[in-house]
Amino acid sequence: MSRSGDETDRAIDRVDSQSRGPALVTALADLSDGDRDVLLLVAHAGLTYAEVAQALDLPVGTVRSRLNRARRIVRAALDDTKGSHDDH
Repeated sequence: MSRSGDETDRAIDRVDSQSRGPALVTALADLSDGDRDVLLLVAHAGLTYAEVAQALDLPVGTVRSRLNRARRIVRAALDDTKGSHDDH
């Protein structure tokens, strides 16, 4: 692919990401506090499951289940948004 094609693809990705920003904020706000804490510590802070478990005084299995649930909820919210933008 040409360089301008790569730049165009990146620009499209940025616009798509920006348009889904409000859906991400809403999805994060709709999570339980525990699910949101785990998701943000893993995704944003880059902590391992063991580090999150220690920080929140939880078993690692609980961290895994909360993370799985949070990812499913956020992914579903973003997929719904993507589908509504694909209709244009």
